[in-house]
This record gives sequence, C-alpha cells and structure tokens, in this order.
Amino acid sequence: MKGLHNLSSDFLLSLVTEKNMSLNTASSYKADLKIFFTFIEEQGLNFKTIKKNDLGNFFQKQKERGFSDNTVSRRLSTIKQFFKFLVHESLIDRNPCEEIKNFKKTKKIPGFLSEKEVLSILNSASRVGKNDVEKARNKALIEILYASGMRVSELVSLRKSLFIGSPEIILIKGKGNKERMVPISKIALSAVKKYLKKLKRANLELYKNEFLFPSRSKNGFLNREKFFLIIKEIAYTAGLNAKHVSPHKIRHAFASHLLSNGADLRVIQTLLGHKNLSSTEIYTHVLDEKMIKTVQENHPFAKKNFKNLKTYN
Repeated sequence: MKGLHNLSSDFLLSLVTEKNMSLNTASSYKADLKIFFTFIEEQGLNFKTIKKNDLGNFFQKQKERGFSDNTVSRRLSTIKQFFKFLVHESLIDRNPCEEIKNFKKTKKIPGFLSEKEVLSILNSASRVGKNDVEKARNKALIEILYASGMRVSELVSLRKSLFIGSPEIILIKGKGNKERMVPISKIALSAVKKYLKKLKRANLELYKNEFLFPSRSKNGFLNREKFFLIIKEIAYTAGLNAKHVSPHKIRHAFASHLLSNGADLRVIQTLLGHKNLSSTEIYTHVLDEKMIKTVQENHPFAKKNFKNLKTYN
C-alpha cells in the first residue's frame, strides 16, 4: 500500500479535479488528515486493520482536547470520504466509518456588526494604506464586500473585466465553482472606478493584470491573509475592537441588515451562495428581535403602555 502522504495527495487531487472542490476546502481536508495520520502512527494502526472502536477512540480524544462538535464533525466527514476513496481504489474492502453517526453540529449565531459600526468601517477604509492607490483599493474592497456579501475568496479573486461599463449585477464563481449573480451598488462601483483610475496612473504594469485587486503573489491577486490584516487595521482606525471585526463579520452584517430591513430569507440565501436554506436561517435572530420589539411597542399590555391599566386577572 502507498504511504499515508501519497494516499492523501491522490485523494485531495481527486476531490479538486473530479468534484471541483476549492483549494481552500482541500487545504482544510489536508490539515484534518494530517491530525488523523498522526493518531494512526501513534497507535500503531494501519488502514487495513483499523476498526470502528479505533475511530471512536480518535474522535473521543478530539473532544477531550477541546475541539468543538462542528470541528469534530468536519473531521469525521473528511475521514469518511478518505476511506470511501480507499474502497473505490480497491485498497481496502470496506469503509470502517460507515457505522459511525455524524456528530450534531451546533449552529452559532454570527457576531453582529450594527449599521453604525459598518458605516464607521466604510468611512475609515480610505484612510488606511501606504499611498493613494492602496487607500482607494481598500475603500473599493470594503464597499464591494458590504454591497454584495461575497466570501473573501470570491472578493479578492474578482476579475477587472466584470466592471467594464456600469454593471449593477456581476456574475461570480463561488464555492464549488458554482456561478451566481451578486449586486454591485452605485457607491461600490464608484469606489472601484476611482481605484482603477489611480492604479492605472501609478502602476500601468500592475493595472494590466486581469484581476481587480492585483498583486505580485503566486496567484496574481491579493491574498486572503493580507486582506484579513487590512480589515483589522481599518477597524482599529474606525475606533472599533479589531478582534471583533473580520471579512466574515461584514458578510454577516450584509445578510443581517438586509433581513432587518425586510428582505426575504430565500433571496438572502441566493445572494450569499448558500446551498441549503438552513445555512441562512442562522440570521433569523434578527427577525426574533424585530418580533420582540413589535410586541413591546404595540401590544396593549406591553410595559410602556401598561402604566394606567389595573392589574389583570
């Protein structure tokens, strides 16, 4: 049988090429398998003899080390698919994970940025950067992010050709290489135009790059880690706690603010690129708050209207 790392490489390559898995997801799978392989080696196990009890022991140790149910559940999914691959390649006879039930995932309500906080971030973006081009770029990045709710990987890899003319909607490739339409506000479009004008004037060579946010990195565009640091600096400049601000939090704000202003949940699902409505339903906390506020302000027995009423039995 091939070595563990060779098997891992073959498995991940099959997911990327045959199932259109994104490189970011493949990277997470690789990290999960590395942890699992370490356990196998420490226990003196191999893939042909590993049993359900051995796997149960692995997942139990993961929980004891403080990993969340969501993380353990994801690792189970990774390992299940890995063994399925081994069966398909006729390297083992059966998948030892078949009888292991999935762990119940905990749905967390995303951290919430208020409209006032987001406005502060938007206003501060153009003050962060080493020069006018970077300041204009950062402004464009934040405006597009809040106008569209894109994932970071979708945002940083946008192509410049999408912004020819004055589009109100652009077609992007999202998770799993699936295409979807996302809106671009007039404010965001204006920020992009100003940024490109400054980039062309300052660095014609970089401007000729096909990507909207070009860099001299391996991929040719701004990397996720750099953008994460930019967001932190903008949050700090805005006077906010940078620990509580991230690109993902602004994506959450996009969805929450739409919902609180009356948007339909299924429309938000489409805009975010969620495969299942259940992924979008975490934002219904906004509706809960609206319902409570409606009752408190309008119900005849609500506290503020209850002053002149006698006790009701």
